[in-house]
Amino acid sequence: MRRSTLILAVLLPLAALLLLVDWTFPSTTLWRVVEDFGHAPLFALLALALLAVTRSRWPGLPWRQYAVAAVAATVLGAVSELAQVPVGRDASWGDFYRDLLGIGIALTAFAAFDRRNTIAGPWRALFAVAALAGVVWVCAPIVEVARAYAYRATIFPRLADFSAARDSFWSRGSGARRTFEDGALTVDFVSEPFPGVAWFEPQPDWRDYDYLVVDVENPNDSLLQLTLRVHDRAHNWEFVDRFNRNIRLAARERRVVRVPLADIERAPTGRSMGIRHIADVSLYRSEAIGPSRMVVYT
Repeated sequence: MRRSTLILAVLLPLAALLLLVDWTFPSTTLWRVVEDFGHAPLFALLALALLAVTRSRWPGLPWRQYAVAAVAATVLGAVSELAQVPVGRDASWGDFYRDLLGIGIALTAFAAFDRRNTIAGPWRALFAVAALAGVVWVCAPIVEVARAYAYRATIFPRLADFSAARDSFWSRGSGARRTFEDGALTVDFVSEPFPGVAWFEPQPDWRDYDYLVVDVENPNDSLLQLTLRVHDRAHNWEFVDRFNRNIRLAARERRVVRVPLADIERAPTGRSMGIRHIADVSLYRSEAIGPSRMVVYT
């Protein structure tokens, strides 16, 4: 058996194992980005292995070698996505796109330095630049999430620092539009019901602290009723399995709310909140219909 065929025979089951088995990884942003990123290098290796096989099959036809390798790898990418549906995983256009990126990067980079083809020097340089640009594009989410985690660790014990745009990475609006300016977060409630903002995956270990402090303002001319919610990684999405506290702000009132972490720890029914594994802090309007804005300060 040729070495190229042997390598392909090893890679195919490995790819099936990685893509079709429902692996249990931590439900974190980092792992999701790493999982998405992995498609590109995996299919880059598959494309190169297929190219090695086609080179032995058509040694004098470089264009056919690359074309067959590209088509075969693309078909494998499509099949791998469709095959995930019966095993309970989701087929994803995003994953297929990353498969194609890996295939394109690998074959373009190889072509740039392949002595068997007759590509002119300027085209080789162009291929090398294109492959490098593809690598940068694929790696960009890894760099972004690494910077976001570093930033999150730097500002702790603050959960947010609204002077920096990177805070938007760790928060999301639900029926709300967020504006970051002058060290504050302005939240405009734009849809019903119960609009608000959540800080997901904050620095999870809160054991060395005593209070959760929220500085919030009602800029409206009427009463604003909010709910502060905290849950950990073990949360089962039942109301009684998290911390909930109502906050009533009079018109134009700004208040610093101090919540003892002991209250948060005792909040779930039948268990203790995992203070080492906090997963989400949310602040949202308690009423389906009400004032249109709140402002949160650091």
